[in-house]
Amino acid sequence: MSRTLCLAAVALAVLLSAAPTRAQGNPLIQRGQTEYDELRYEEALQTLSAALVRSGNSRGELARIYRLLAFTYLALGREEEAAGAYRGMLPLEPDYEPDQSIAPRMREFFEQVQQAWEAEGRPGSGPPPPVEIQHRSPAEWEREQPVPLAATVEDPAGRVAQLVLAYRQGTDAVFTRLDTQLADGEYTATIPGGDVAPPLVEYYFEALDANGLPVAARGDVAAPLRIAVPEPGGNVAEEWWFWTIIGAVVAGGVVAAILIADSVQSGPQTGTFVITIE
Repeated sequence: MSRTLCLAAVALAVLLSAAPTRAQGNPLIQRGQTEYDELRYEEALQTLSAALVRSGNSRGELARIYRLLAFTYLALGREEEAAGAYRGMLPLEPDYEPDQSIAPRMREFFEQVQQAWEAEGRPGSGPPPPVEIQHRSPAEWEREQPVPLAATVEDPAGRVAQLVLAYRQGTDAVFTRLDTQLADGEYTATIPGGDVAPPLVEYYFEALDANGLPVAARGDVAAPLRIAVPEPGGNVAEEWWFWTIIGAVVAGGVVAAILIADSVQSGPQTGTFVITIE
């Protein structure tokens, strides 16, 4: 067994054993609240959308996420989505009343939404069946080359109205969102070649309902999927971001398989690394 193979096996074993379990509470909620308070509405929207589809949310957490989403959408002037988010909160907190400190226009808007919900007999009390997004992520891609991506959706109740691809170059920029195209049961979108540059590209898929609210995700803003983009002639295994990707994949709860082919010939050994994200 080569030294590279040993290092890879040890590193992955350590990461698996050290991967933290989900702490009590959803940390994305407070992050979204902070972004909203700082008037960073687009960032808050991405964070809160990720928070909504995270597993393990309590009833109170879900209500708070829907409420923050409603305020964020309204701050962006997206009234239809704001109403949809607020209606998502009402079955969880049917007696909630907007605080008197908020702007009268916003309070009046949400009061009208609640009145319409009451008139319809308080719909939406039962949990809908889950939506699942299936996608295989490429391990590596050549710089400046477009990345075509595809996904399928299992949606028993027909809740999904659109699947969105969000991507960014590197790890710091705000995600750019693209609508996917549906054909023959498969959703497709392409990351433009101009945005594919070393060391990596991050992305995730997000399924939206008719009100523009997220109902499922494959990856998210806090734990995106990643594609390695090496420098020309570079060795992926020798780059710091290669191990960062492995760490993020394991910590994000995504299954990673490393296939290493070692040379049996004399001289320097070479290895091929393929990360398959199921």
